[in-house]
Amino acid sequence: MSALLDKIKNRGYLGNSNLKRAGEIIEFTEENVLEWIKCKDDPVYFTNTYCKIISLDDGLVDFKTFEYQNRAINTMHNERNTIAMFPRQAGKTTTVAAYILHYILFADNVPNVAIVGHKAAGAREVMQRLQLMYEYLPKWMQKGIKTWNKGNIVLEGKDGADGAQVFTGATTSSGLRGKSVSLLYIDECAIIPSTVADEFFTAAYPTISSGEKTKIIITSTPKGYNHFWKFWSEAELGKNGFVPVRAKWQEHPKRNQKWADEQLSLLGLLKFTQEVECSFLGSSATLVTSTCLSNMVTKPYIYVKDGLDIMERPILGHSYVMTVDTSKGVGGDSSTFAIIDVTNLPYKLVGKYKDNLISPMLFPNIIYKVATDYNNAFVLFEVNMSEQIPHIFYHELEYENLLTVSRGPKGQEISGGFSKTQLGLQMDKRVKNIGCSNLKILLEETKLIIHDADVINEISTFIDNGKGSYAADDGYHDDLVMNLVMFGWLTTQAFFKDINMIDLRQRIYDERMKAIDNEMLPVGFLTDGNEEDAELMSFMM
Repeated sequence: MSALLDKIKNRGYLGNSNLKRAGEIIEFTEENVLEWIKCKDDPVYFTNTYCKIISLDDGLVDFKTFEYQNRAINTMHNERNTIAMFPRQAGKTTTVAAYILHYILFADNVPNVAIVGHKAAGAREVMQRLQLMYEYLPKWMQKGIKTWNKGNIVLEGKDGADGAQVFTGATTSSGLRGKSVSLLYIDECAIIPSTVADEFFTAAYPTISSGEKTKIIITSTPKGYNHFWKFWSEAELGKNGFVPVRAKWQEHPKRNQKWADEQLSLLGLLKFTQEVECSFLGSSATLVTSTCLSNMVTKPYIYVKDGLDIMERPILGHSYVMTVDTSKGVGGDSSTFAIIDVTNLPYKLVGKYKDNLISPMLFPNIIYKVATDYNNAFVLFEVNMSEQIPHIFYHELEYENLLTVSRGPKGQEISGGFSKTQLGLQMDKRVKNIGCSNLKILLEETKLIIHDADVINEISTFIDNGKGSYAADDGYHDDLVMNLVMFGWLTTQAFFKDINMIDLRQRIYDERMKAIDNEMLPVGFLTDGNEEDAELMSFMM
């Protein structure tokens, strides 16, 4: 019996002789102690010396990191919050797995690591790489195994108690509920649908970020102007506490122009630009061009509370327009409004509101307060769902600068009050086409300036739906961008010119003609100096 027990013990944890069993004691040599200290202080040394990976060509090999991977590992080690943008096939998942391994072995506290992704299967792939690395560590460096499966690891702690833990999951609002996490890793952040990401970050981020020693690591390849772009942009501006790390495909020693040309041929220009060049691009059929989108930059809000985000406070003497889109307030589409300064060109989006739970009975009061603050802004409602909210706003709150709409031979138009009117705009196909067309011109001609990350995100996923119109791409919303579509329609109305005495169409036409004149070369003439040539030149000038 004793011989059998010894044989079982030598097989390690669950028959895997590479894994150290819980309770198994291995004496450290002096050399082991010095090596342990060296690995603790230098995660790059630890990774290159002790971590192994599976190579497609050579099987099990040592993980020899490249310079950009060393840069990422050191940043994750020295900073609390790291956001890393890697091109495809650059080893970002393996790099983070190696650092998490270092963290659970050498952290001063008792680590509790959460690996999450769009789907649990993606998170388990990271776990598999971490487990492979752990399995091939020397046993004197390992801690005893208490739990070891596809989605969960529990290592042995002090005096046989539970020690470091690693678990996997999907990015859902309940994914981390009730769990204490010291390191959160979000893999391929950009592919998480915006609706899911919003719920997850709202539920998880405040809890984890509130710790003094907790860490958050976000990695991804770009995919449009979404939440990952927002995190990255704010990190580059030093606004959110994340330290950005960017890798370029040219930094990979085994990549050359031939490889890049092959990827371009395989992926096409759009995917190549996003996944290899790591450029943020919208969908291929967006309302505005990718160049226009890439020129948009975010700025921080000066006021944020209960769905209201303000970037510029009201200025005395300025004229403002507010476009309002209402919903039922039951958690589906959001009730929104946009506040636009129309005093001068270019117009500016100075604030917005978005809430999918606000009651229709309370929403009019919020609109009234903000519109009043912004110099009694002109307010235009979309009334497809109901006129209940504008009715309360106009009749009960007695707001005067409500823009009413009448129907004439050319369709809907801002009413002068002399015909049957409705308390807002009915968003039909004609109105939407006009609004989209003019919004495109406003944005691409930089006649409407937008610095709001949420609005830019929606514009980047507002695409041709193949039915002669534009709508949000699958998994995204267009509540905020529809406020701007309403504004685009409003700028075509004669009433709008009276607000600020700006004829937008004429202004754009004049600027384009001036640009054409400046680019054209003057006609030249050769002359021998006789009077006839001189008269001809005088006539042409």
